Amino acid sequence: VLYVRLKGDKEPEWRANAVLRVQANFVENVPLALVLLYLLEISGSPKQIVHVLGGLLVVLRLLHAWGMSKNSGANYPRLIGAQGTFLLMSIMGSAAVFFGILNM
Repeated sequence: VLYVRLKGDKEPEWRANAVLRVQANFVENVPLALVLLYLLEISGSPKQIVHVLGGLLVVLRLLHAWGMSKNSGANYPRLIGAQGTFLLMSIMGSAAVFFGILNM
């Protein structure tokens, strides 16, 4: 499945659908990531960690949007942006729990 998704769609009408999917994917994932960042901040984690993870979120979402805008060949920016966002959200959730327990 990952190989087929990585190759992308080669049809010309794909471009309009890609713009809609970039926006929809952003709306589906970023609010949860922002809530996780907020939980990480109120759990007493160092501010540098919150800033680094927030910056990584921006970079990964930009990579995903850039990858969705191109449709020729392997689409590694899209893969890195999407999978990196899910990994980052897992890290943020785990870190929020860790720092929440640590600062009890």
